Amino acid sequence: MNETLAATLGELQAQIYWLHDALEFTELASAAATIYMKLGYTQYSAETAGNLISEAYQLSDDAANAQQAGDFDKEMQFYHQVKDKLTQVETILGYPTSIAIHQMKWWMYFRHKQKLQTIIHLFLQHLKAAGFINLLTAIKLTYFLMKIGRVHKSRDTETTKHNAIRYWTELLKIKPPQYPYLG
Repeated sequence: MNETLAATLGELQAQIYWLHDALEFTELASAAATIYMKLGYTQYSAETAGNLISEAYQLSDDAANAQQAGDFDKEMQFYHQVKDKLTQVETILGYPTSIAIHQMKWWMYFRHKQKLQTIIHLFLQHLKAAGFINLLTAIKLTYFLMKIGRVHKSRDTETTKHNAIRYWTELLKIKPPQYPYLG
């Protein structure tokens, strides 16, 4: 069961990355909602989370455009809106609001090509969700997402999907009270 679920979630996660690249935000919201429905959330919560995640992706693109235009203040405004959308996802899903800030920051640092800061915030996002008792798992999850980012940039769909499945396989083993994945 967990292997099948991990495969489904990994394929959906990889699909989200490609939908983001294609600017297919309605489909992205649907894929994100499906992830949460597969994890056992109500349709309303899952669809609301999916829509908020899609909006966060759009805002992060706006932030990247502001970065390219050299408008630091506007970029930070957009990233704060990203954090707010992701915090709403945490609230809708009944999570403590502790990981949205780290997801927003690793998205920002990834686009700024600050690898160490990206890794730190990816790790903190996973450690806070999984708990210190699952330190090794948090490290593995961070590693898988870094691999996903690297191969996604090279447009390797199969390896991206493979690493996303490995991510979910590892995550589902610990049955965390809060899933660190927010999109």
